[in-house]
Amino acid sequence: MNASKLIFLFCVLEFSATVFSSAYSQEKAQPDFVSILRQTGPYNPDEKQTYPDFTYQSSSDPHLVELRTAFNLDSVAGTGSQVDRAIRLMHWMHDAVPHDDNKPLKELNALNIITTYKKSKYAQACYGLSISLNEIFLSMGFKSRVVICFSHNYEHTNGGHVITALFIDSLNKWIYTDAQENAYVKDEKGNLLSIEEVRQRLIDGRPMILNPAANYHNIPSTKKEYLYTFMAEHIYRFICPLNSEYNSQTREPGKIMQYVELLPVNSGEPPIDKFESQDKNDFHVVSYHTNNDLLFWKKP
Repeated sequence: MNASKLIFLFCVLEFSATVFSSAYSQEKAQPDFVSILRQTGPYNPDEKQTYPDFTYQSSSDPHLVELRTAFNLDSVAGTGSQVDRAIRLMHWMHDAVPHDDNKPLKELNALNIITTYKKSKYAQACYGLSISLNEIFLSMGFKSRVVICFSHNYEHTNGGHVITALFIDSLNKWIYTDAQENAYVKDEKGNLLSIEEVRQRLIDGRPMILNPAANYHNIPSTKKEYLYTFMAEHIYRFICPLNSEYNSQTREPGKIMQYVELLPVNSGEPPIDKFESQDKNDFHVVSYHTNNDLLFWKKP
């Protein structure tokens, strides 16, 4: 995917009229996205890394300290395991700012997004909600990433969806979190699943359990609608900012914004060992690509 396509996809995310409620109401008209996903090519775990390592900002960063202090996030997280604390933080973010497909704020960070909603009730799309949850996690010492999810056909996608990958040290793995939907996913044994494991279980047909508190605007979510319809469409390709840090997605003059995209083999995208860059509205986009899921999801 070249940089102009990447920018186009972000515009789709930012201005799409597709919301969960409308996607669900159109369920009967939707293609069988699980079948489409099953037809996709494999990954290539032998491919060499051609992009810099992902980075994760320290919780000692002054902006993250300000965020943690401003909203008493230590109290929100409470005590207990990393999982318990992280889920409380996700629930809090889900309640703090609801979803709406409003134009994103120019200053796209958690402090501004949450404060703006408290003052003016200006809600955010999934992009802003995921950015906020990611920065909340970082402020509390977790390693996490914004994960932009798109379908197999970016030109005809029903928008996209953005969620957050959270690394849990005690589990030694990434887990799936979604601030918009207040959602996480488990297997039949009660083990938390990663984004990649959710994708693979959609392909394999293995069971998944959506947490009971998952909801959209207080309407309980169902596994069929959320996982097997909406996410099955948008879990084909993944794009992550290379540097997970405060305010990383605010577009500013002279800023270099770097992304890594994970694609299946034979996806029709550019050669994996290249990247494209393009100046757009005074900021600079660099887009790397990989077919190696093990590199893309490697532990921090």
